[in-house]
Amino acid sequence: MKNIFFTAIILLVFGFTACEDAITEEATTFYSEATIFSTQEGIESAVNGMYSQFSGGDYYGSSWHLFVTPASGKFFSTQNANRDAVSLNIGSNNPSLERLWSGAYQTINIANTIIANLENGENNLVNTESALGQAYFVRGVLYTDLIRFFGDVPLRTEPTTLDDIHLGRTPRAQVIDLIISDLEKAKTMMNEAGATLYQRPGRLAANVYLAKLYMTLAGEDGGDAGFWTQAKQELQPVLGTAYQLTPTYAELFEPDNENTVESIFELQYGQTGGQRNSDQVRSYMPSRSTFLPASVVTFGRIRPNKEVFDNHRATYPDDPRIDATFIFDEYERNDGSTQKVYPEKTTGNQAFAVIRKWIDPAYNGTTQERNYIVLRYADVLLMAAEIENEISGPDAAYGFVNEVLSRARDLDGDGTSDTDSPADWEGMSREEFRARILDERRYELLSEGQEWFDTRRRGFQYFLDEVVEEHNTHPTFDETTDFVYPDSEKNMLMPLPLGEISGNTEISPAEQNPGY
Repeated sequence: MKNIFFTAIILLVFGFTACEDAITEEATTFYSEATIFSTQEGIESAVNGMYSQFSGGDYYGSSWHLFVTPASGKFFSTQNANRDAVSLNIGSNNPSLERLWSGAYQTINIANTIIANLENGENNLVNTESALGQAYFVRGVLYTDLIRFFGDVPLRTEPTTLDDIHLGRTPRAQVIDLIISDLEKAKTMMNEAGATLYQRPGRLAANVYLAKLYMTLAGEDGGDAGFWTQAKQELQPVLGTAYQLTPTYAELFEPDNENTVESIFELQYGQTGGQRNSDQVRSYMPSRSTFLPASVVTFGRIRPNKEVFDNHRATYPDDPRIDATFIFDEYERNDGSTQKVYPEKTTGNQAFAVIRKWIDPAYNGTTQERNYIVLRYADVLLMAAEIENEISGPDAAYGFVNEVLSRARDLDGDGTSDTDSPADWEGMSREEFRARILDERRYELLSEGQEWFDTRRRGFQYFLDEVVEEHNTHPTFDETTDFVYPDSEKNMLMPLPLGEISGNTEISPAEQNPGY
């Protein structure tokens, strides 16, 4: 979806704020909700507004990249404002944390408004059901994110008013019940993939999110093994149907190759009249490099940790995905000079490789053209492999992961292997498969928004071993630049934002997450 604009009407009607004065202020010059939802065009504008908020700076457009990604424990950042997140010592007053929280609830409020106006409305228009499905889907996705980030969270299912602006934390189990209900509704109401407007996700995206939820519940300390079966049931309709892998891995990240057969849920960006729409490109792309126009200013703040690069290359030395994922050793600057980076350089702020995936020649320093893939089919195949290993063992799981590895070996898209690496998996125990599949997810999906969840959903001991110890003991650890990660269990969750605790009378400081 390119150059889709939504009016100030949508933002005014649907925008949620914790400011009581803003809620009580009357807007006499704008259309009412009833007017907006009385036409197909108005309904589509409302859904566009919901996705614009979801993909905007408060959530995926900025906070996700600047805060969530480094807080995963797999990335470094030079941004001073998020040093606490990079060092895994998140402060409750972190501004990106505040934005992440408010961005989620602003989007939820738009979804709630769509649901409230369409669920029992008298206008049964041709797009009513599909719009409802999109609203249920987005609300389910956001609450899935929120419970994984924060645990218990306020559960808002109606448009926010002065009467309920202050709301306490709802037990996580009750929020999970709503997530399941929302995503089950989305599965029946959303259109099929390819039949949606504006490249919105199709109904099978709801199946994938339900599977992710059940995998999280199954993998937690003391988790019920039955959740693996439920996750498998959700993925069965997705496998071998509407989606498939692109012929080569590298083409996924070619700037003009968007909304491919592999994409299940893709955030649509484009030039928006000069309005800043995402920090993705400028956060990952280094400044004054030849990857972008010479006049463009970027920061290149977000870099993969040294152990992340080294582990990939040690496991698969000739994996073509390494060149498609990383800029390493050195790169050319637009003044003709050369900038050395990891592993050629091992000390200082440049001692990190660069993520190659987000090059955007059309980036103008403010707005970006390229989209961001939230879910793709390779993720589903690796999920299916992990699930099958837990249920039936590795013999039943090899096929899923080997499909991903086979594509990785194909450099020209002709369906044949052009290199021996990464080799197909075989001869593993269930425990070996379990340990390696999460590494494989990182090799395939690095910087695509999965790291925070994948480093936590197998419990605290996994987090200690595969994040904290692996980082702190890495041979190229530089004490002048790298942060020593704490071995604190508090990092399994994020803190509630200070602004929420201080401004919400129904949440006291004593209810802050443990350790913060």
